[in-house]
Amino acid sequence: MAKYPRAQFSPAKDEILAIAIMRESVVKHDIRPLLDKLLPLAATREAAIAWEGKVTFFFDGWDQDPRETAEIPAIRSYFLDVTAEFPYWFHFVEKVGDTFWHVLRLLCRGHREQVRPGMIGWQFDDHEELFRQINLLLSYMNGLHDQLGLPAEMNERISQEIAQLIECSFE
Repeated sequence: MAKYPRAQFSPAKDEILAIAIMRESVVKHDIRPLLDKLLPLAATREAAIAWEGKVTFFFDGWDQDPRETAEIPAIRSYFLDVTAEFPYWFHFVEKVGDTFWHVLRLLCRGHREQVRPGMIGWQFDDHEELFRQINLLLSYMNGLHDQLGLPAEMNERISQEIAQLIECSFE
């Protein structure tokens, strides 16, 4: 059985939009190149439907840094500012892989910790902060759905996927 059975309904399994976030943009704190890629996804009903559950991203140029991206202050600051302009992550990110949790690691304080011998995981420092952020991102997703007149069934499915991702992570 799949770890997240509801995610099997996500359109991400068919097509992914992988966005490279360049180190130069992060260092210069230039969020415009990323916003130029993201904002059109939420500009129309058709685009939002087409790109739902299909977006992932990675930080290019940080391969030599031993830290996780969420441990790098410049990346976290950059991502917080991007999210202030594009808070619709829950609608657009793929939910089969790690992108959903990557977003939350970048937005909420936490640290790496050994889960068991040979396995490192991420621990959020403040679960209240995590759940506030989840509720905020859900609220923005709901607003986008209302604004663009997206199907209620889509909102329900995405909300269930998110609930299951959270539930499975705290078991």
